[in-house]
Amino acid sequence: MQLGFQVRFNATTRVVSAIFFDRVDAAEKRAAARQMAEKYGHLHPLNVLVDVRQADIEMSVAEREAFGTYVAHLQGVKHGRIAVLHAPEYNANVVIDGVARAEGLNVLEFVTEQAALQWLAEGEKSRSITGEVLR
Repeated sequence: MQLGFQVRFNATTRVVSAIFFDRVDAAEKRAAARQMAEKYGHLHPLNVLVDVRQADIEMSVAEREAFGTYVAHLQGVKHGRIAVLHAPEYNANVVIDGVARAEGLNVLEFVTEQAALQWLAEGEKSRSITGEVLR
């Protein structure tokens, strides 16, 4: 069975990418978060680009809320800056992101990869807890 995600590290930008595609369920979301924490959790800063533009996330609202809490407290991820890249017409991660942000995770949503990477590159000086979607 092929997983609906890939986790990769770009040594040039020092950004960890978690790319989700096709059908993704709660178990795969948790597996991706664990893989990221285990392989890259030692990085400081930990800059993460989560791409859900091609994903069909099949999780109930309760599962999304539970995952938001899980990832916000996951050792190896909770210190990260997370940029979520989603399609302009639909954000499959909105519930997850909102819960994770409320639990203290530094996560923002974007519709362009350029804006997401710029925010990650800016570091702590641009830390935002407003939850606004940046373009």
